[in-house]
Amino acid sequence: MWSAILILLLLESDLIKAPGMVARDSGAVVVSAKSGGQRWTANWTMEPIERGGQKAIRFTERGQGHVSPFAGEVRWTLESVWSADSAFQPLDSEKTVSSVTGARVVTEKKHFDPAKGTMKFEREGTAGPPEQKSMVLPRDVLITEGIAGILRYLMFDNLRSFRAHLLSNEPRLYRVTFESRGKEPVRTPAGDFECYKIEMVPHLGVLNVARSFYPKAFFWFTVSAPHFWVRYEGLENGPGTPEVVMELDHASH
Repeated sequence: MWSAILILLLLESDLIKAPGMVARDSGAVVVSAKSGGQRWTANWTMEPIERGGQKAIRFTERGQGHVSPFAGEVRWTLESVWSADSAFQPLDSEKTVSSVTGARVVTEKKHFDPAKGTMKFEREGTAGPPEQKSMVLPRDVLITEGIAGILRYLMFDNLRSFRAHLLSNEPRLYRVTFESRGKEPVRTPAGDFECYKIEMVPHLGVLNVARSFYPKAFFWFTVSAPHFWVRYEGLENGPGTPEVVMELDHASH
């Protein structure tokens, strides 16, 4: 049965193609509640690396502030690695959250095996026993860790709708499409940019009728190459979390 499910998943959608050379980049973001008030800030990097003799890309993030689902102010470090040999697929992700005094709150790890179409998830924290979960995943799965750096490689000029699956932090798997909403100017702390506006549309199966009750999620990427990300509006961390506005504060490009 599992082999049949895996075959169906592998036949689903296309992948985001990796370029011949992945750009090295870094910057900072500032995140505010949509209703007003800053929530958190973070510094990030992306760089090309090798993993097992194959091209890959590594993302890092260091942040601090108020972020769901944590009640108080926290700090975190995050690292994710994606294969970038011909197309982008996640390989590993690790996030450690600490209190402002440095006490570890939780560590989350995801390990992906694209050849087998599987993912192993581990969560270990001070609030309860360790958690482990294994999942069968489609080949077009995306994860939130590094997603803005991956989506910059969509074919924006010809984009109408791009199908994929998104693995949330819960973790749960959602079928989504990324749909073009044209171009518009965007003002951020990093400056003013002419941008492609992309909506991430969830497909909820039998619950699709309830989609109108979910806040919309949008990404903005510069029209000018290399189409770097400048803004996001939507839920901070999935259903039940605040609506936020995430903006580029500054970048190295």
